Formats: sequence, C-alpha cells, structure tokens
Amino acid sequence: MKDSKAMVQRFLPLLIAVLLLAASFFPYQEKKSRLRIVPGVWPAAESLLVASDLQVLPLDSFQLIEIPWSSAVIRAFGSGAADVAVVTLESILRMQEAGQKLKVLMVLCQSAGADAILAPTKILRLQDLKGKRVGIERSSSSYLLACALESAGMTMADIETVPMFQSEMEPALQGGQIEAVVAMEPWLTILSRNGTHCLYDSSQLKVPIMSLLVASDRACTSSREELAALLQVQAGMAKTLWAGKSFPGMDAVLRRENLTAEELQACLGRLHPLNNSENKEMLKQLPQLALQMEELMIRAGLLKTRPTTSEWIDASIAKEAFK
Repeated sequence: MKDSKAMVQRFLPLLIAVLLLAASFFPYQEKKSRLRIVPGVWPAAESLLVASDLQVLPLDSFQLIEIPWSSAVIRAFGSGAADVAVVTLESILRMQEAGQKLKVLMVLCQSAGADAILAPTKILRLQDLKGKRVGIERSSSSYLLACALESAGMTMADIETVPMFQSEMEPALQGGQIEAVVAMEPWLTILSRNGTHCLYDSSQLKVPIMSLLVASDRACTSSREELAALLQVQAGMAKTLWAGKSFPGMDAVLRRENLTAEELQACLGRLHPLNNSENKEMLKQLPQLALQMEELMIRAGLLKTRPTTSEWIDASIAKEAFK
C-alpha cells in the first residue's frame, strides 16, 4: 500500500505536466453568446417576431427580447443589453447625439401613411392645433410633428407636447387630457376606430420615416455570420408577411398588434418593405437623407447639436447575406 502511494506521488507531477502539455494543443474556446435582438412591437418588426415565434431563428444563436415601446428599445440597445435593434432614422440621430455607436445594416421599410397626426373631428386643420396639447412619444414621432407644423407655418412652440406611450393616447384623448396625438401603426389603426381623423401623415414627408435594422460595433465584428443569417431570415419573412395571405404565426401577430386580419393587411399596405436592390440604393442615399432630417430637427429644437460620428452604415453584411 505504501509502495503504491509512493508510486503515485512520484509520477503525479509528471502526469500533471503531460496533461498540461496536451491541453496546450486544445485551447479553451469560450462559448459564443447569443445575439440579443430587440425589434420592438410594431408592424415593421413583425418579420423578426414571427421568425422567433416559429423558431426559424435558432435558439442557441439568437435571443429575441420583446420590448413594446420604442424608447425602451433605444435604452436597451444603448446600455449594451441588446446587440441588434429596429429603430427609425430619427431615433438614430438622437442616439448619435447621445454618443451611442451603431451600424445600420438594412433599411426594412418606409412609412407611407403608417404614421400620422390624429385629432377629433372638431379640429379640422393643422392650424387649429395652435395652443393645443398633443400627445407624442418623443423618441420616434417628433420629426413628423415638426414637419407638419412647419408646413402650416407653425413651430413646436405653438403647441404643448405631452409625452406618453402610444397605449396611453386613446384614454387621454377620450378623457380630454390632450386634443390630438402623433400615432404610429398599429396604434394609428386602433385610434382611428373611434372617430379620429388624419391631419397629416408620413406620405407627405420629404424625408420618409424609415425603420432600420442596426447592430452594435461589437456584433458587426464578432457575429457577422449570425447577422447575415438574420438579414436573410428577415427578408424571407417579410415576403411572407406582405404577401397578403394567411401565414403560419398570423394569430400571434394579430394578438400582438391588437388588429383584425383585415386591419393588419391595411396597416401593412401603409408600409413599403424594401427588397434587396431597393435596400442597397437606400443605404447609399441614407447619409444625405439623414442630413436633411437633421437640419429640420435642429430648426425645431429636437436636436441641440449635429451628431459627430464616424462611419455608421455597414452595407457589407447585407452584401454577404444576399450575394
């Protein structure tokens, strides 16, 4: 027994040395974390939400986090709690002003009437908003409101903006706390059920409201393969969603958006999804469009300074995804 113990003690250092040498030929590889996606809950992002519902996005590579409010999506991305988000161009300018780093990978769709200023029938014209209280979700709707007021010879100083979530607008209108709202789909459709009418919508804008897929610099470096796969899945699901037919997962979409099937199709009709060639062209135009939007937002006091950013568009991942 003593001999056996002595033998072990004698050869143990040699055994450890052999194991360490062997380990050097098989370096430790840290398990890659999942790509965290916050698309928001709005029609422009439903292609990603449906892909998650149907588990088309592998659970071991992607984690989709449902956050209903655009302001919360921006905070999650800005804090590093998410790697990928769906945001508007207006939101990107605000994020850049705050010093957030991001890369635009794809333009998902353009609003063609899916964002609008709604008011009860007693308010007939934009000019009638002077001195009135207007409900607005600041993170994504101020640009539309500023453009509308400027077209009517007014400024943001001529009204009182009341910050609120989209879900708070209907009861606030009914209770008289506000006289008009800046609504986006699906809340635009929901609010329109109760007799409100449109004073101005996104189809009248010179620079369109766009939904864009953005990623962090870190994700663009470390997760290019996953991002390319994500773009492919998004494009495929968008075709299914906008085809105008029933599709697997449609019930979940209707529950999420609180719409009927007919309302969903009408809602999607107010959004123009971009195909691959349209996206490539729009990515080229995006810097100039951003400058035009930036100028108006500065005039309206929505931005205090011009964001100073380095390159913020990465078209290479879409090129890899659709080569």
